Amino acid sequence: MKFPVRKFSFLLFAFLFAATAKAQVKNPQLPKSPVEQRGFTWTETFEGSGNTDGFITDVNSTFGYAFNAHFSVDFGIPFLFVNPSTSKTGTTSVSSFGNPYLGMTYSRKSEALNYGTSLNGSIPASTTAKGLSTGRVTFDWSNHFDHDFGNVTPFLDLGIANSVSDTRYFHRPFISLGKLAHFEAGPEFDLGDKWSVTASGYYILPWGPQKIYERGKKKSSGGVTGGPSLTRDAGANIGLDYQATRFVDLSAGYSYSSYYVLNTYSFGIAFNVASMLKAGRGY
Repeated sequence: MKFPVRKFSFLLFAFLFAATAKAQVKNPQLPKSPVEQRGFTWTETFEGSGNTDGFITDVNSTFGYAFNAHFSVDFGIPFLFVNPSTSKTGTTSVSSFGNPYLGMTYSRKSEALNYGTSLNGSIPASTTAKGLSTGRVTFDWSNHFDHDFGNVTPFLDLGIANSVSDTRYFHRPFISLGKLAHFEAGPEFDLGDKWSVTASGYYILPWGPQKIYERGKKKSSGGVTGGPSLTRDAGANIGLDYQATRFVDLSAGYSYSSYYVLNTYSFGIAFNVASMLKAGRGY
């Protein structure tokens, strides 16, 4: 099966012309406006990525509470649409809820350095048979550092986890279980008029036994086990973001995996529903 160009072209068209809050990013984010610094939070996102392995999208409903400008908690559940390439034998399309997740985030801005840290975990409520869960609790402790130099903001993200997380650039064709460290670094460029571009390199460094469950697997095989090379990865990302309104952000991206020799294209549409409601009530 060829890469679904028509489907992806339609999604890019939606990115360019729809009015939509920032695509969910797994790393801790610093608060952007006083509206988001206290109170209940609610974000709806639609994002996905496609390559020669197939096309994976998800709808995420995330609810939480920001206690102040520094500390917040959230929880949510994704609904996934997995469409593997028909050239991959033994897989089929799957549409189902993924694992519910919980998270805590702390962030602080200063003249010297901006810092954010988050601890996220998922509950194994979905099925392992279709590759939507590992059957185990997974966690990801991520840390974000950045500093503004005018319109350029270099950043560094690093963390420790027991599963390779999806990112806005790359929804992987599998879900994994195994200890690893992950790194990403690069600059973000503020282009003005609500546009920004991010360029970064990433590296996933596993150690010890690793296990993967292929998404869309027709028959449960109990997963594939192996060493660190099973989930190791490195590559580069390029992302384009457009803040359409105070409450709606759009994104598109490209990721190249040097380990899988894979080109992946992604999109994101997100609504900050809580801020919309607060603005409508005059908060």
